[in-house]
Amino acid sequence: MSGTELFCNEHADELPAYQERMNKMHQHIASHTKDYNSNVRYRSKERSKRESFYHSSQWKKLRLFVLERDNYLCQYCLRFGLVRPAKIVDHVVPAQAAPELMTDISNLVTCCNTCHRAKTEWEQRFYHTGYQDEKRSIKADILIKNLSELPNFSK
Repeated sequence: MSGTELFCNEHADELPAYQERMNKMHQHIASHTKDYNSNVRYRSKERSKRESFYHSSQWKKLRLFVLERDNYLCQYCLRFGLVRPAKIVDHVVPAQAAPELMTDISNLVTCCNTCHRAKTEWEQRFYHTGYQDEKRSIKADILIKNLSELPNFSK
């Protein structure tokens, strides 16, 4: 077997099946790439700026500080006596509703996946935030800054 052949003589009959699998895989990847590239993610400069912040060294330092401050425990669950490990740092008041609070340590808490998902859905209904509500105006006049005033997301 030379270095350019895929299969030795003993397994040469497996080559057509292998090539068929590879063709299907390449077609799937090409289709997925086309779909992925057609999706507009950052419709506005404000959103693009906000999203790029999460890759900055400032955010990484803030995030680590909050995780350590909260002992890597979900603060939304703790309000109801549940102790859950967590790795997500969440804005109590969403950054989209109050950009001025984006780096405010008192507006950042550690939360678990369950609470983060539930809170994001709640924010979309309450504040009209999120990617789906691009044309709706954000309700920034009623900002809930106190954890005790938020609903129970840990259910």
